[in-house]
Amino acid sequence: MNLKIRRLIFYALIVIFLILAFFIVPYSNGLRFDFNTLSFVGLGGLYLNVEPTEALAQIDKLSFEIKSSFIKSGLLIANLFPKTYHVSIQKDGYQSWDKNLAIKPSLVTQIYPIILIPEKSAETLLENKAKDFFPNTNYLTWKDANNRLKIGDKIIKGTNFLTWLAGEKSALVYDEIAKNYLIINPAQNNSALNINLLFDNLKYQKTITDKNPIKNILAHPSDKNKLVLATNKNLYILDFYRPSLEIIKNGQYTLFSASGEEIFFTDTSSLYSYNLNKNEISTLLSQKNIDSLGVSPNDQFIAFSSNNKLTLLDRSKNENNLINLIENPTFFKFSPDSKKIATASDNTIKIFFIGDDYGLFNKKSMGTSFFEINSLDTSLPFIWHTNSYYLFVKSETALKFLEINDDQPVNMQTIDTGIDKYFYNGQENSIFLIKDESLYKITQ
Repeated sequence: MNLKIRRLIFYALIVIFLILAFFIVPYSNGLRFDFNTLSFVGLGGLYLNVEPTEALAQIDKLSFEIKSSFIKSGLLIANLFPKTYHVSIQKDGYQSWDKNLAIKPSLVTQIYPIILIPEKSAETLLENKAKDFFPNTNYLTWKDANNRLKIGDKIIKGTNFLTWLAGEKSALVYDEIAKNYLIINPAQNNSALNINLLFDNLKYQKTITDKNPIKNILAHPSDKNKLVLATNKNLYILDFYRPSLEIIKNGQYTLFSASGEEIFFTDTSSLYSYNLNKNEISTLLSQKNIDSLGVSPNDQFIAFSSNNKLTLLDRSKNENNLINLIENPTFFKFSPDSKKIATASDNTIKIFFIGDDYGLFNKKSMGTSFFEINSLDTSLPFIWHTNSYYLFVKSETALKFLEINDDQPVNMQTIDTGIDKYFYNGQENSIFLIKDESLYKITQ
């Protein structure tokens, strides 16, 4: 073999080495050549958590089975080129879920849990001729066709149900005829404790001069046997189990919320909080004309409506702690995890991502999702699902299950139709609804 041929072979080997190195080095670093972009890119992945399992996931033209096991219940799909994929989740007997998801290089994209809704919900008839209902995990209070309040099949005193007390073992009701607040105890044959009478007796014993009627009343946030009361003269804490009465503050105030270890109230110019542990009152904000207020479950955020504007107060910040959300709000509610707030105005729902999980929804901090809903129910536009990723929404006479991610396509699945009223019990993951003048229950 002469020198010329050896040189040609040497140069050819160098060229082959360079070509192979061009591919091997990026591959050794986890990169792959994308023929669509003619460049090396890092492969990404997608993690899906679907309820119920045993479903089929289709990623563009690729299909995967989602199976549950003792160790895990989700599906990790690796080695995906970075681009937007159409993801479809299907299961026999359930409505499909579809979404366009962007896969990023060298990252695993994880989204919120995907919940599939049955094509036909299994309803259980609870009561006939029902007009309203107020369930909990222990008892069912409802109103019959004659506007009589009942617990089970027994008529109870009172005309209006207000809230559950004592670990949901007693009911606070109001009697419009006698103008009295009553606590109903189902465990004692629906006995009724007259709060107005107890309140007057305790004021007399403590020589408190206050002849004003009870203006509003709240369940105590941490003691199941106490109430928070307001008259036009004082704020009180009343213990109805071991009868006692304590004045929180003198003056004319409006009670709005009791959460954690705090009570929130207003006068004509300011918003206050009362710390039950420290027995201290703090002025949170100088603000006139507050007409509605909500507190996040973790007590970090307060949303209030004033002068037809909804504003968010972030209590973790000393400066720039007020954020204007929307105008003309008709309804708003914090999510159970305190990381989102949903608002309603006319036929629109807007979600604000105020926590640290916005990435699950392809959003930025304080990003939003926006939905137009036909004939959105005005009395109860939506209820949060207990996982804080979905809303129950009543549109016309249909109950919908709406994901809070507005990336296309939006998934709003139908739970039931022809309904008048609805309620979601997050503790037992069940839905109560009235249709055809009867009360039904759907267990998810």
